[in-house]
Amino acid sequence: MSSMPSEGAAMTNTALRRDVRLAPAASRVLGAVRIHRDVAAIADLWRDFGTRAAGTPYQMFDWVMAYADTLGRANGETLIVATVEDTAGDLVLLLPLALRRDKATIVATLPGGKQANFHMPLFDPTAIPLLDKAACVNILHEIARTAGTIDVFAFSNQPADWQGIPNPFASLGGHRSPSPGFKRDLDFPPDKTAHVLHGGETRKKMRKKERRLSEIGVLDYRRVVDPLESTRVLDSFLDQKGLRFQQKHINNPFADPAAIAFLKRGSEQMGNREPAIELYALTVGDRIIATFGGTSAGTRFCGMFNSFSTEDDVIKSSPGDLLLTYVIETQCRRGLATFDLGVGEAPYKLVVCDKIEELTDTYMPVSLKGQAYGLADGGMRAAKRWVKQTPWAKALLDRVRQRLT
Repeated sequence: MSSMPSEGAAMTNTALRRDVRLAPAASRVLGAVRIHRDVAAIADLWRDFGTRAAGTPYQMFDWVMAYADTLGRANGETLIVATVEDTAGDLVLLLPLALRRDKATIVATLPGGKQANFHMPLFDPTAIPLLDKAACVNILHEIARTAGTIDVFAFSNQPADWQGIPNPFASLGGHRSPSPGFKRDLDFPPDKTAHVLHGGETRKKMRKKERRLSEIGVLDYRRVVDPLESTRVLDSFLDQKGLRFQQKHINNPFADPAAIAFLKRGSEQMGNREPAIELYALTVGDRIIATFGGTSAGTRFCGMFNSFSTEDDVIKSSPGDLLLTYVIETQCRRGLATFDLGVGEAPYKLVVCDKIEELTDTYMPVSLKGQAYGLADGGMRAAKRWVKQTPWAKALLDRVRQRLT
């Protein structure tokens, strides 16, 4: 997975967004659906397709394998990959699927669980005219028939499009996800990042906070590439985030050893390839006072997690906000087009993200058991959205959570 697109790559992506609806489909016909259970055997195919396909970083090979070999395995999930070519043998669509058992029902989802903010297939943008609703339904039915065990496809947090290219699976319909995504376009010079994100008074306060931190020790913002430093940054993240969850009376999902293994596996550099998860840190002297992790593909960077120290001598200087501004400026310097902070409401996201990305949950049952699952799980997620959108219900839930933890 390349996380450093060239100017030419960015121009190519722009051309695809502009011309995708004009691609001729008359000479192209979809071919057979293939199921791959030996995922390692198609690693090169998957990685190569990822460099030219439309799709999120969460469906790229290295990110998916980091998850599948850790959290996925711990959750009892089985990874398979479906591919669809056209009759000329060109790959049109690649769909990784995590199969898991929910009581007596086999559910097929995209890998990643809550670690993946967005779910959609990887697909050839020029093949959009071939991937209408009827074609997508037929593809999923053929996957279920060939795999032999699937009862329902459950695709949560689906964007309507990705970088301006329509998501073909959005045509399957569904209902709004409990929470939207938050993003912004990086359409400004890197050295103007702070001016775009923050008003004059806020920038003045940020400069004062940096001076205050500099009195403690040397202040340094950086992307982390050294393996030993990566381990140290992840350890700081786990300590800082664990304390934060405890203070907010929220169960800590990163207390799971499999979650820790996922973060470590994802942030490892494999050969000459960029790691699936990028790490950033703000340090004062030899102390790590803020961390940030994310993933990127094509022209978009996706934030995954962050943390900051709550120690008395640094907390008033808002180290998390300072690092976030640096991370966004870094993506501008790389020539990326979009930055997002993932799914889920939080006040700090509204400070730097000026666009809300509504998402869709889709259930496609292929058996009676699957139909029952879709109704039940979809109902729960719809109820969750109602609670999030209803202030008094959300406040009541927060009070109950505090009493139970």
